[in-house]
Amino acid sequence: MMEQRTHPARDAKTCAHEPLPRRVFIERLAALGLAGPTALAALRIGDADAAHAFLVEGELLEAITTLAKKANSTHLASITPFEISGRDLPWKHIGGAVRSGQQVTFLLSGRWWIVRDLDVWVEPGLAFFARVDGKNPIYNPMKNTGTMTAPHAGGLAVARAIGEWADKHAETVSTPAEIYQQAEGRIEGVALAWNGDALDGLRELVAVGDVGGLINAEIDRLTTEPSSPAGWYPMYLTGNPGIFSTCTDKQICCHTHKNACLLKTDVDIPLVAGAKIDWRWVVEELPSAKSEDSLLNHDYLSLAVEFDDGQDLTYMWSADLPAGHVFRCPIPGWHAIETHMVVRTGREQLGSWLDESRDLYADYAAHIGGDAKRIVGVWLIALSFFQRGTGKARYADIVVSAGEQRARLV
Repeated sequence: MMEQRTHPARDAKTCAHEPLPRRVFIERLAALGLAGPTALAALRIGDADAAHAFLVEGELLEAITTLAKKANSTHLASITPFEISGRDLPWKHIGGAVRSGQQVTFLLSGRWWIVRDLDVWVEPGLAFFARVDGKNPIYNPMKNTGTMTAPHAGGLAVARAIGEWADKHAETVSTPAEIYQQAEGRIEGVALAWNGDALDGLRELVAVGDVGGLINAEIDRLTTEPSSPAGWYPMYLTGNPGIFSTCTDKQICCHTHKNACLLKTDVDIPLVAGAKIDWRWVVEELPSAKSEDSLLNHDYLSLAVEFDDGQDLTYMWSADLPAGHVFRCPIPGWHAIETHMVVRTGREQLGSWLDESRDLYADYAAHIGGDAKRIVGVWLIALSFFQRGTGKARYADIVVSAGEQRARLV
């Protein structure tokens, strides 16, 4: 295995941090919905997670280049290095032309701060996106390694966003440019384009060494990560690196750890009196230990229903908020469209299968009160990146119905 080196001078430069000017600090708090006295209660100033190993600047490219020379791989077509900084808005073309159907592996290092003064940050894989030839689809590994199959030919472009894409076209972010570009962080990466199968090429490289465990991590991901359940797909805001999977023919399993996924399936059912959703679930572990209605604690597991007016109602299991509690999403951009309702609370029933049934017509009228006429989608949602915890659950027998119309989703 390749020895990981440390460079004290460069480490000190990377970690050095001057306090933010008060104006900039308040602007970032406001962008996160934390301005005002409530922000003080959320302060978590201190060192970042020391248990997580980060490569120093330049080490990833140097190590991969050395491994490629040693391996003399017949599968490695090209190595394209890149770096994403706060000034990139948001897409950055990095070259690295690929063919349609060609596999590209991304290996990432660094850290992206949401608000550094609050010690709120994510690993690079959660914030990283890639695409080919400036076109959708976009790719998000949600981990620090990932392999994309190029949907068409063209040059590679990379970007960073944390739930900030303005819409499914992913051309721009909803965060104001002056705040987006003040963000702190660095994502350093390499794009490895392969001749043939990526797994074969990665095995050639790891035979002569590794760098920070990244190559072994991607081999493990490629050989063990399950695919999304049939008929379900991740929203454009996230990927689904095995967070949701089919664990039996009649169950969808969820395992989230310091990441996020919004998994969706389309439905078309009228929103009329008597319209409802039924499901069964067993929640084994909650990703939050605190009330999820504040931003920095907003890690949760839920099932959500989307309506044709763009609104959605998400039924969640809370750590301590009482059943029946309703609140708007505390994440900026989602506050205007997402309503949360607590249907289960606490830990006494964790590990037990429970039946749920909600009157969608009544819940929509009571808590949204818009002009929706149809139910157009169901989501399974898992968030765990704010507190970097773990959530585990299984879902079964999800059925949306209205009168004679009925859609079984699992």
